[in-house]
Amino acid sequence: MFQVISMWNLVKPNEQIHNSIKDINLRGYNPEISLTGEFAWKLANDEIRPLSVSDIADRYCPTRRDLYFRKGVNRLSRRMRQNAETLGSKAGTLVEKYLINVVITPNTIETPKYSDIINISDKNYQSFMNEANIVRTIKQLKELEKDIEVKENGNTEWLQELLKNNGRAEFALSYLNGILKENLSVLEDDFLIGDNAKIDVNSSFRESKVKKIGINLPATPDFIIPKYRIIGDIKTGIEFKDHFQLTCAGYALAYESVYGNGHEIDWGVIYFFPTRTPSLFRRSITFAQVYIFPIDDYLRIEFLEKRDEAYRIISNQKAPKLPVDKVHCHYCRFFNHCFKENKIV
Repeated sequence: MFQVISMWNLVKPNEQIHNSIKDINLRGYNPEISLTGEFAWKLANDEIRPLSVSDIADRYCPTRRDLYFRKGVNRLSRRMRQNAETLGSKAGTLVEKYLINVVITPNTIETPKYSDIINISDKNYQSFMNEANIVRTIKQLKELEKDIEVKENGNTEWLQELLKNNGRAEFALSYLNGILKENLSVLEDDFLIGDNAKIDVNSSFRESKVKKIGINLPATPDFIIPKYRIIGDIKTGIEFKDHFQLTCAGYALAYESVYGNGHEIDWGVIYFFPTRTPSLFRRSITFAQVYIFPIDDYLRIEFLEKRDEAYRIISNQKAPKLPVDKVHCHYCRFFNHCFKENKIV
């Protein structure tokens, strides 16, 4: 994710489009963003369960049946929810783990050449891939590829090559940032990742915070740069989706709600890594894409509307109807639950 640092320092969005953030009113600590009383009451009485940022922002099924099956009042059993796995979700987890691994791996060569960068990165990549849990993940990905019910365009071996190449690029950018940095530049030390990026509050206040904003705590974005009011998330898939940006809006609201006035978040960053290709017959060497955007009131309003919609859906006694457009149904982890075996969608 050193590309995030490079792009921010080169573009300086806080100087180019600073007008986009100067009039933000819907901060997480403002009463206007509070969850509707009906749903807050149901949360307090354990009639419904709190939703995460991803539950609210990630929209895959057009009618949100997938959300209901996971969090609705008549949700599926734990066994049925846990056993539902997709190639995309498994690949996304692998990508996130590897990119975090790259960030925490020190770069010790002061004046490397390209060959040195490749050597360091590839050794780190191989060490990561040899970890027992990663070996299991790769095996699971390959098994999912063989599943005749899975129609996603996945190729685990090619995904591994893309990861290796992106690792090299990240190590190179880490070195480049060290050369080009200035007094006002974002630095590696400004990044908070993993547990350090966790948004939470003392357990005695957690329930009241969750009831107010309707976002479950702890909430953990992939990275935060508090000094520059940035919050970011890693996303994967075939193409960039608009709802990815809503994720950053949700985390921004949660952060501001927990830490209060003086801890504002103005900017969102999506680090998008393409894990699948539009066609099984195309193989391109691709790299991560960085999207930087203001988390303005328009984006916050959209997230809050999606939040209220999500709570309405999970509060119903019945799951939403099947979507009219079923083009994405084959990729859904609940495909077999929605459609009888051997039925063509």
